[in-house]
Amino acid sequence: MADIQSDIQFYAKAFITLLVLVNPLEGIPVFLSATARSEPAVRAAITRRAPLAVTIILLASLLVGNGLLRLFGISIGAFQVGGGLLLFWIAFQMTFGGANSSLGGSSTGGIDVSFAVVPLAIPLMAGPGAISGTILYGTRVHSATQMAFLGGVIVLVGIATWASLVAAAPTVRILKETGIDIATRVMGLVIAAIAIEMIAHGVGSLFGLTVAV
Repeated sequence: MADIQSDIQFYAKAFITLLVLVNPLEGIPVFLSATARSEPAVRAAITRRAPLAVTIILLASLLVGNGLLRLFGISIGAFQVGGGLLLFWIAFQMTFGGANSSLGGSSTGGIDVSFAVVPLAIPLMAGPGAISGTILYGTRVHSATQMAFLGGVIVLVGIATWASLVAAAPTVRILKETGIDIATRVMGLVIAAIAIEMIAHGVGSLFGLTVAV
């Protein structure tokens, strides 16, 4: 009985931790600004594909992430710095371009569904933090059954991400263009801060420093 309770606590903590690291709320302003002028079919496709991409990325990280990083000699710190730089570039576009920033859009305002994977799924939601967390939890399971349960937790995180994006879509009709533009610029500053924090932690990991952020 104690073992069952311990397992439930472990997987509950894994779900909460990974959901916080994915943090779908960070992706909502980017999603709203990028799809504000898109056709409903394109927006719906992105809503489906982004959570699916997040789920696949985290499942792949669970299965092969740690070994792959070791194979190529890539440290988690280096991965954090690279992902943080890419995320900062996205935040720069959001802040200075607002809702008109070119986050994968064309001159007519439409965006390709590939936007669902980059940058929405990775690095914004399934970024270095979520991938690192997944790899970390993967090192704490020791059987195929435990790995399967942890995979189920990741699927639940993907479903929660999908629900967040579905709930965000009606916001486009409420905020209108001006509201989205303001929200995009403000959230661009927030995401820039997140990117700097990610880079700082990566640099700290690379050089063995303690970063107080």
